[in-house]
Amino acid sequence: MKTERNSFESEVDRREFIRLALMVSAFLMGSGRKVQGEERQPTPTSYAALHALPPGAVRPEGWLRSYMEKQAARLGSKLPEVSWPFTGAYWAGEESAESWWPWEQKGYWLDGATRLALVLQDEQLMAQVRTSIDFTLAHADADGYLGPRFFKEPKDPSCGRWPQNVFFRSLTALADAQPEQVGGMIAIEMQKHYLADKVSYGTPVRNVTNIEAMLWCYGRTDDPRLLALAENTWREYMKVAEDSEHGDMPPLRVYADSPINCHGCTYSEIMKLPVILYLHTGKEEYLRFAQGAMRRVSDHHMLIDGIPSTTEFYRTTTSLDSHETCDISDHTWSWGYILMATGDSTWADQVERACFNAAPGAIKNDWKSLQYFSCPNQFLATLNSDHNYPSAGGHQMAYQPNPGQNVACCAGNVHRIFPNYVIRMWMKDRNNGLAAVLYGPSKLNTVVGLDNQNIEIVQTTDFPFDERIHLKINTARPVEFPLSLRVPAWCTAPQLTVNGAPASAQKTDKGFLVLHRTFRPGDEVVLTLPMRVAVTRWPQNGIGIERGPLVYSMPIKEVWNAHVEPKYSTAAFPGWEVTPASAWNYGMAIDPAKLESEVEFKSEPGTVVDPWENPPSTLTVPLRKIEGWELRANPDNPSQRFTPPLPDLSESSVSSTVERVALIPYGATHLRVTIFPEVRS
Repeated sequence: MKTERNSFESEVDRREFIRLALMVSAFLMGSGRKVQGEERQPTPTSYAALHALPPGAVRPEGWLRSYMEKQAARLGSKLPEVSWPFTGAYWAGEESAESWWPWEQKGYWLDGATRLALVLQDEQLMAQVRTSIDFTLAHADADGYLGPRFFKEPKDPSCGRWPQNVFFRSLTALADAQPEQVGGMIAIEMQKHYLADKVSYGTPVRNVTNIEAMLWCYGRTDDPRLLALAENTWREYMKVAEDSEHGDMPPLRVYADSPINCHGCTYSEIMKLPVILYLHTGKEEYLRFAQGAMRRVSDHHMLIDGIPSTTEFYRTTTSLDSHETCDISDHTWSWGYILMATGDSTWADQVERACFNAAPGAIKNDWKSLQYFSCPNQFLATLNSDHNYPSAGGHQMAYQPNPGQNVACCAGNVHRIFPNYVIRMWMKDRNNGLAAVLYGPSKLNTVVGLDNQNIEIVQTTDFPFDERIHLKINTARPVEFPLSLRVPAWCTAPQLTVNGAPASAQKTDKGFLVLHRTFRPGDEVVLTLPMRVAVTRWPQNGIGIERGPLVYSMPIKEVWNAHVEPKYSTAAFPGWEVTPASAWNYGMAIDPAKLESEVEFKSEPGTVVDPWENPPSTLTVPLRKIEGWELRANPDNPSQRFTPPLPDLSESSVSSTVERVALIPYGATHLRVTIFPEVRS
């Protein structure tokens, strides 16, 4: 059943309504004023060490652009044609569903697709998402409420306003990217929504995440009622935060740095909220709490690919612990906020690791399917091979266009990962200087310095597959500003040149090199980040290997079998079961003290084009085969197989023959061994 609220006689009437509303909002918000050039910055928060730039200020180039164009051409734009609930008109008039979650899932896709369209300047994709955005803005209730009536006064008390915050992120991205066109209108409509709404935002569980949208709106309207609403909502939430279903965030557990007993996506969505409150208030207690909350993730649950074990709750860190694909998007998004608050490059390191390992490692290289649960060690991925508690035997690890089906969050949420990486590659500091916080081939257009001078910086690099990052400064005249360049924790000896000559730079305790200089048209800055091979230790005698930001895995030869499930997949976008066709039962016989002699790194010369389809680098390492390490059978169903845990070597036979085997970047694998049993001794 479609809604008839505020209906128009024709599409022309609807567009005229939106046009007039935009004119009014531009007048009320003063958005007709431009800073120098085309870009108008979002209102910065007062207490941020770094400020985000509007979507579209940074555009991907090189391999990164090719990869994201593949995303846009495949599931990025086709998901609404392939799988329910994305095929439904949720946020565009649909009011019929058994529960509230279809609006949540479609909201994820709308946010990701909006950002993807903005950074790629993809007009067709933008037209797709504008259908829902324009409908929602044009159909606000008389009291200001934005969204479907289905959960304006929900019969299901678990619903609340969580789907609004998911969808509103698409509104905020569009508003920041197009302040002259829609920014003022969106801020006003969201302001009316929050100030008129009578629900409790402290409960149920994820209602509290609306603090994110409230404070975005506060930053654009300066309405103190929105700040008061956000702070009151946090205080209300903290009264129930001890419950594992409500975030497991009582101060005693947060400051004790205890393991987390909570759903991963819920916790990651909530842990950023005190950071955002700090950004707008400067209250140190908010920041201290957020740092404690995020430290629990890193200290107790982090897997080798850069995302914590989350299936669905936080788990341990064995070779079989996995993560939901939603958690890649949600954790990296939250880490970006604390990066802005503190200016500490540690958080950018975590975003980088997750986006270059966990993210492509959960997505089929053709961008036509993905996993709900993804694991560092996965020797098969079928409709009944999910080895994770409590979903063992389910289909969550198969590659499908919508792997969750009736919990379809990952199919939508996956589209937020790489657009948000690009959007946050560059940030502004408090002196209107620039900070390169994430690296990759890209082009930045913004304003810098005391006079807001236009500048373009072209970043030419094959990072993370190459150590060299080349920055060319394009500006009409000399301009003075500080340029901060992140030095990842994995790099101990960075090298910096300006116009071919070695350059000195201030090294900060936050992990940046800062160039204070007047930059001239055509200046070239080259940052080299030497990468070294390192090993990491994991439970049950596990060992992994990495180089720079990339984790390396042994790829397993794959056999793919397609299947189509009506309503959820199609012949053009089928689901896939993947089974192994090569040996995987190896242990690593490496001596960590002899990495330089025992590990051979090779890199293919030439420009990187599609690194996850054709990986340009390998690490060749010594391995020994382990007899008796086999797929684990379900005792109640012998035909069902699971990826096994690491073997007990006291009960296994390890070959004396050492084989030299090439490992490839984690993100280029579908079936893989990443955590090996250590068999050196």
